Amino acid sequence: MLKKRSSASNSSRNSQRIAFSWLGMVCLFLALLSFQWLSAPSSPIETNILKLLPKNQQNPVAEQAFEAVSDNLSDKVVFVVSAPDSEQSYAAAESLTHSLKDLTVFANVTGKVEATQQQQWADYYFQHRFQQLTSEQRARLTTQPEAQVQHVIQSIYNPFSGVTGSELSQDPFLIFRDYLSQLTQLGGAFTLTDGFLSREYQGKTYVLVNATLNQSPYSLSAQQSVATIAQTEQQIAATFDADVYHTGVLFYAEFGTQSAKSEISTIGVFSLLGVIVLILGVFRSAAPLSLALLSIAIGLLASFAVTISIFGTVHLFSLVFGASLIGVSIDYAFHYLTERLAAGNKWDSEKGLKHIFAAITMGLITSLIGYMGMMIAPFPGLQQLALFSSVGLIAAYATVVAWYPILAKAPTPNRPLPGQSLWKKWLSIWQKPKVRLSLPLTCLALALIPMTSLTYDDDIRQLQAMPESLKSQEALIAKLTGVTSSQQMLVVTADDDESLLVRLELLGQTLNQWQQDKTINGYQSLTQYIRSEQTQAADYELVSQLYQNQADLLTRTLKLEKTPQLKETLSPVSLQSYLTQSVSEPIRFLYVGQVGQQVASVVLLNGVTDLEVIKAFVAQHDDLSYLNKAEEISELFSEYRTKVMELIVIALVVIGAVLTKRYGFAHATKILIPSLIACVAGLAAASAVGSTLNLFNLLALILIIGIGIDYTLFFAEKARSPSTLLAITLSAMTTLLSFGLLSLSQTHAIHSFGITVLCGIFVAWLLSPLAIQENKS
Repeated sequence: MLKKRSSASNSSRNSQRIAFSWLGMVCLFLALLSFQWLSAPSSPIETNILKLLPKNQQNPVAEQAFEAVSDNLSDKVVFVVSAPDSEQSYAAAESLTHSLKDLTVFANVTGKVEATQQQQWADYYFQHRFQQLTSEQRARLTTQPEAQVQHVIQSIYNPFSGVTGSELSQDPFLIFRDYLSQLTQLGGAFTLTDGFLSREYQGKTYVLVNATLNQSPYSLSAQQSVATIAQTEQQIAATFDADVYHTGVLFYAEFGTQSAKSEISTIGVFSLLGVIVLILGVFRSAAPLSLALLSIAIGLLASFAVTISIFGTVHLFSLVFGASLIGVSIDYAFHYLTERLAAGNKWDSEKGLKHIFAAITMGLITSLIGYMGMMIAPFPGLQQLALFSSVGLIAAYATVVAWYPILAKAPTPNRPLPGQSLWKKWLSIWQKPKVRLSLPLTCLALALIPMTSLTYDDDIRQLQAMPESLKSQEALIAKLTGVTSSQQMLVVTADDDESLLVRLELLGQTLNQWQQDKTINGYQSLTQYIRSEQTQAADYELVSQLYQNQADLLTRTLKLEKTPQLKETLSPVSLQSYLTQSVSEPIRFLYVGQVGQQVASVVLLNGVTDLEVIKAFVAQHDDLSYLNKAEEISELFSEYRTKVMELIVIALVVIGAVLTKRYGFAHATKILIPSLIACVAGLAAASAVGSTLNLFNLLALILIIGIGIDYTLFFAEKARSPSTLLAITLSAMTTLLSFGLLSLSQTHAIHSFGITVLCGIFVAWLLSPLAIQENKS
């Protein structure tokens, strides 16, 4: 008797030590999270979709180039205003400009270009007019310099050319006007009218207003301004009877954030409501509800604290998936609480834990194998999700093991388990050999039918919701401006700035040929705006010879009083000097700068129609590389989809080995079969509803295996216990609720993931009694 009491006393002390140790860890998590939240300059919630993507480790130049371009493009917001007549359009654009300038979210807003600014730009280029020629001018002055005189005569007698006496006296060969015209054409389809960039399209005048954000479009404070911008647009539309269109990363980022918040709140709220309703309905007491919510809260607390400590932030994308953790982390609580309910007034909290300890521990291990499998993918978002979910499960498990034996000491009144007769009937059905054979085979056969139309799509854009309203506005603005938001580009490297410009000039010949061949619709390169010093000197020499050899002819033809003379001296403009000028601001992002021992620049490609030609050309030149981030990540998705398939096989082998050691080969096979059929069913369901499959569907299979094996493990450990089937059913219901809500997501990848898990978990639950050994009572 004394030994029993001593043993019980030691057990109680051990339980208390474990409980207080876990309490210390929880307090540490709480302090850590509080410090992280209070010390961070901004919210540790990350919304930038690009942060989900891996770095390009093989080509740091390409990665830096992409960041330079994406940062520049993401900061831009474009508005287009159109009213019934042009005067109203200009007035609406001017009013919109003033209203946007009042918003603190914008660093600058450009609507009407002030005359002083136009003059500054014109003066800068005018100063260097004799060393910056167009390709057409260069060819003419090289082969037929006398043709420039004829060009001047035609321009003067053309009533629409607008040549003035002042212009002729300063630039008698009209070199500058052609160069200025080329620069204007590079700006797109909009032309400067009354200080506004505007365009006539389908009988209406469209006026352009550009704005630059003073912070990242992914910051929550910037996104909060979208509602104010919308109000401003509505006021302009009402006042001037105008249509206002907009595009920019800001609007997509804000939509994605709001969608994610909505999905997180929907999943979280409905999961919690489901848990509350189930617990109150089954256990009829507030105490089990409090314990279950405690497990969920501790799991989420630990997940946040550890994830922010390692990654610095938690991405909203991870939280959307992490919100479904509620339905998984509650499993361990359900098994303990149903064990307590089944024991009634004979309940012993320590023995109860021992009774389920092996099953929940094996369940945790298999679930962790499933979640941690995501860590192999080089996508920060997936790694975050794996860490967030794994830590949450461990914390929920530890809460049950450490605290439940103390917090749930009191027994429950003796009463039948809810639905006990139903559970017994269901388990008795599984005693029939025909059912044990036919039901799994039927599920497998039904799942194989949709598998015949299985298709894969690894496009990275499936990670982002794309509302039709924003896409239609972006398409209209792209049509008006003639400029698309394509991020297909060439990255060019050289030893120094001058060599870089020389290389870009040489590349420009190929680009022009591609444009003529319709391989591309257009491109944007630094050397369209600033030539190499070598070319500037050659251009100046051509102009100098033009004055020497053709000035007399021009004087006689136009009957000038004085023979034109070239008084300006050569003053080459370096690339660095040009980049400090205000005129270079719109295209500075094309210059990547120093990368290691080299300098780099990007050339944006518009309307690529034959990518193979471009890739073949790039493959022949070591100083060129083709970059399309979306395509690159999509290829990685495809590559890692294959690797995840291999991972699933490896995970199954590892899990199978663990199970075989404990249960023997035959029994381990029965434990695995329901999860395998569930995987096929999950993919089939996603395919049947028209979803294309991707990496995320395969990641869903890892979860199905990890969670589904939990169900069979409990039957393997506890055989035909009705409390086991009740606990598994409650777990499955909360899991189905959590992941089922993911299927309602507007983001295709999340939607497809949810469908796969929803169907897979249901089939895993349905077939879980297959793991019951017939020789057990």
